[in-house]
Amino acid sequence: MIHVSFGLSNPWGTSFDNLWNRSGRLTRNKSWELELLKGRELIGFEFGYTMRQSHAGLNLELALLGHSLAFQIYDNRHWDHTLNAYSQSNS
Repeated sequence: MIHVSFGLSNPWGTSFDNLWNRSGRLTRNKSWELELLKGRELIGFEFGYTMRQSHAGLNLELALLGHSLAFQIYDNRHWDHTLNAYSQSNS
């Protein structure tokens, strides 16, 4: 797992709200999501990449003046720690 983030938030800002989002499938097991959020971050950046866990994938988020744009590409399957593999999906 790789996770890098930086943020400066306003403690008196408004609480989290999802303003807009879109999502879809790229392949049978890979999906994407793009969202516009309202929150407390004055400025921020987040990058994450995960493997071998449920919904593993790439996450990017940029925040400026209380609004954030978040994008992710992820595996829509769940990780089975017993089998050390993705569990079979019914989709």
